[in-house]
Amino acid sequence: MEVNIIRVGIFVVGVLLIAISVWLNSVKRLAVNYAVIWGIAGVLMVLMGAIPFFSSWTRLLAPGTGLALFCVGILVVFTELQNSLVISQLNVKNRELAMQVALLNQESERIMAMLEELEKVQEDAYEEDTVHG
Repeated sequence: MEVNIIRVGIFVVGVLLIAISVWLNSVKRLAVNYAVIWGIAGVLMVLMGAIPFFSSWTRLLAPGTGLALFCVGILVVFTELQNSLVISQLNVKNRELAMQVALLNQESERIMAMLEELEKVQEDAYEEDTVHG
């Protein structure tokens, strides 16, 4: 009985992983590479839950241990999914900040070029004053 509950649970978690990774990727919160990894993990979990051969190892666990291991596994999987979300969002912010820094550097170079031109004009005007003066 417990083995069947664990198999169904693994199957459901796999389907949820696939659905969540596709949805999060479609709303641009999860990077494509992480969505693919979580999708593959979901497919593997669906296969493990649907095909008895892949979940036969659960029969070797003591009663109650399998259910506890399953609950801890769910926590780990969804915590790592959340970590993937955070990493994806930080990568996007990092890219945006790099673009802003590049634009600021370009603006700084433009201002420095204008200052150099103004210095030359000022020096030329000073030399003209000293020659005529």
